[in-house]
Amino acid sequence: MRIIPRYVLRHFLPVFMLALFTFTSLYLIVDFFENMEQFIEKRVPAADTIAYFLNKTPSVAAQGIPMAALLGALITLGLLKRNRELIALEAAGVKTVTYVTPIVAAAFFIAAVHLVLGETVSRSMNQVSTKIWNEQVQRRKGHFSWGVENVWYHGQNVIYQVRFYDKRTQTLEKVSLFFLDPSFRLVQRLDARRFRWDGARWQAEQGLFLKFSESGTEQETFDQRAFTLQETPADFSGLETIPEELDWLDLYRYAEKIRQEGYNSLPYIIELHLRVAFPLSAIVLAILGIIIALRQSMHGGIALGVGIGLLVGSSYFVVQQLGCALAGAGALPPVVGVWAANVIFLAAAVYLWISNPSGG
Repeated sequence: MRIIPRYVLRHFLPVFMLALFTFTSLYLIVDFFENMEQFIEKRVPAADTIAYFLNKTPSVAAQGIPMAALLGALITLGLLKRNRELIALEAAGVKTVTYVTPIVAAAFFIAAVHLVLGETVSRSMNQVSTKIWNEQVQRRKGHFSWGVENVWYHGQNVIYQVRFYDKRTQTLEKVSLFFLDPSFRLVQRLDARRFRWDGARWQAEQGLFLKFSESGTEQETFDQRAFTLQETPADFSGLETIPEELDWLDLYRYAEKIRQEGYNSLPYIIELHLRVAFPLSAIVLAILGIIIALRQSMHGGIALGVGIGLLVGSSYFVVQQLGCALAGAGALPPVVGVWAANVIFLAAAVYLWISNPSGG
């Protein structure tokens, strides 16, 4: 590695890490004071409380990576500019692209690491913190487990296998229920095309009901039959969320399966795009940080540049959230809604670079 790129990276990486550490710490501190009362009220063991915050840390840090990349680029070049080091480099005939390329390259590396760790370490650790929150704080009786084909819900002495849940109509599609005795032995099974809540009970449609005993198996087919169970639509609210435990490829397969069967796969398609678009935003924001720093006058001050950077970064996330919301409402195609922020802000950065590459 040549001297100049190494010198620039020696400034950029510590600033990036400090910005990321600051963001993560502030987020966890706020989260701690907001939720600590609930942990105390539910008498959650100290070990589980610590485990909750430790396992949540990677996912929180991942959210701060793009903004940290922006601030890292902006502050690094701001410091070099304030110390007149950039002027010295340019006087020596060093082109602007020479000392900004290491930052862009570092941003690409950071985005790649973000993408990989987000699908591995961060996701698995976040599942642990979510499980602690649901079981220890919320005290939910059942829990979900996702597969590529179906979703499993473990309720009170019954396991639900569900293909799709429609919150609007409070309907479970393609359902199998496995009723267990205290020794976890299968005693009954119910298969139904549809499981609909009528306000008091579940109405099963077009199904088969099996009873298992030592003397044999009894079976009954029906067009519609009412069942009174412990679980209500409120217990299936988790089916509305994106399955965190599925990696990108498995989520893609699940979304395709849902789409091919005629169900609404839009939330899953949006999530698929977002899992790629968000890590790549570190590159976009790092480039924006470079542009802002280079266009700042030497007497403008680093604080002013940071303020502008925070405003730009916040605007980026507002546009991204707006795009996702419009895509979720069906007003925009998922690829347009999710990627709009990256395209718009990258186009703005390219325009600013072309119009004044050296910052004047």
